[in-house]
Amino acid sequence: MTVDARPSGTEVAPGTDRDAEIERILTAAVRVMERCSPGPPKVTDIVLEAGTCNKTFYRHFSGKDDLLLAVLRRGTAVVAAQLAAEMAGDPAPEVQVAHWVRGLLAQVADPRLFTLCNATLAQMSATAHDRVNDEDTMAPLRDLLTEPLNRMGRPDPIRDADTVYDATMGTLRRYIGSRRRPPAADVEHLVRFCLGGIGVTAQ
Repeated sequence: MTVDARPSGTEVAPGTDRDAEIERILTAAVRVMERCSPGPPKVTDIVLEAGTCNKTFYRHFSGKDDLLLAVLRRGTAVVAAQLAAEMAGDPAPEVQVAHWVRGLLAQVADPRLFTLCNATLAQMSATAHDRVNDEDTMAPLRDLLTEPLNRMGRPDPIRDADTVYDATMGTLRRYIGSRRRPPAADVEHLVRFCLGGIGVTAQ
């Protein structure tokens, strides 16, 4: 994730690349949310932090919900990349599944990510929450499970991946909502539960 060094209050130059504009606004949103959490971030503060204007903001986002969803999607992509790197460290598919479960729950142990995720979800409307649960939003995480499950010779790796994903995300959301972090014993119980469901005995 890149962090822009431009001082707040400077205007985005004409002709700035669209992706760079969006990245600037997303980065600004994260900064503002970290400062004001658990209070709601204001679009005006995000626009000021990004050094842009309302016209530019609304050219890319329909409103705050749309922006918060984009922040979550970008965060999901970052976490997925981290998990993929961890899973690549061991070729055994059952170990990769265990890494996925532990790695996803470990995100709650990061105080910065915990605060940001909790603040983001807390500020979203019910409609935006529904969009968070869309397959496209969380596909980068779910898709990481399908390949190792397929290599295990599972008869229905897609449904298996959905089940492991739902169990792990349900646990993650429960702890985010309670503002508590999962004890190690709970994490390992979930790992054993998921591995048992796909026919593996956890070591």
